[in-house]
Amino acid sequence: MWKLTREEQLVLIFLIGVFAVGLGIKLLGGIPVSPPSSPSLIKVKVYGAVKRPGWYKVTSNSPVKELISKAGGALPWADLSKIDLSTPLSHETTIYIPQGKINLNSASEKDLTFLPGIGPELARRIVNYRGKKGEFKSVDELKEVPGIGDSKFKKIKDRITVR
Repeated sequence: MWKLTREEQLVLIFLIGVFAVGLGIKLLGGIPVSPPSSPSLIKVKVYGAVKRPGWYKVTSNSPVKELISKAGGALPWADLSKIDLSTPLSHETTIYIPQGKINLNSASEKDLTFLPGIGPELARRIVNYRGKKGEFKSVDELKEVPGIGDSKFKKIKDRITVR
């Protein structure tokens, strides 16, 4: 039929091969692309006024706010005004969540249970006392609540306020 030289035959075979590969790619939906790599994870430590202090893995450049969320959230007396919650995190960073004070006049029963030595029953007594007597005038007045003695008061006096 056609009288092709050896070189022409090789070029024709090459072109048919390229066409076949192109047709196969087209029929299979395109050139396979590797999936996007997942964001890199970094290890950061959080301590202070969070529910579950410790080391956590978060994506690189996550904000401090995300780390606090992973740690169970801030405790009621956390002073978040002293930190920038949008600061991006980097590997092996340590973040301290500063402690403010819990207000005896506005704290809920649940908030009060985060104080050392204050369980649900004692928290209920504090809220009931506040309901009957009105707002606490000073933190020392807390000792009038049944179940709060001097030793328990000493453990929590630096973590409470009435303002």
